[in-house]
Amino acid sequence: MTHLSSFRRGAAVLASAGLLCGVLGGGVAAAAAPSPSAPGVAHGSYQGRVIARHHLILRAGPGTSYRAVGSLPHGAVVSIRCKVNGERVHGNPHWYKIREGRFGRAWASARYIRIIGKTPRWCR
Repeated sequence: MTHLSSFRRGAAVLASAGLLCGVLGGGVAAAAAPSPSAPGVAHGSYQGRVIARHHLILRAGPGTSYRAVGSLPHGAVVSIRCKVNGERVHGNPHWYKIREGRFGRAWASARYIRIIGKTPRWCR
């Protein structure tokens, strides 16, 4: 192998890596900041990611005694309207009012949601 072909291959690898970093970097930035017009994301809402091991049960009110109205899988990103104090779940008294299209209004224990960005405001 000549010095020139080795140089070209090295330059091609560096150019490909730079392009890949640019594409992936742009993709990460786009994923981290969804546009307000994206489906299911309301302008000015708060977001969180479900960290429950299997699925998170959504309730009709801020406590486990309220009826279950649905569930969300681990890793799902949810829109949050606000938070209230409710029944403690593993030491955490906060419950989030969830804004999900198919469930309408539902409540989820804050114990199983990790906030993305700003902390949700208190419900009025």
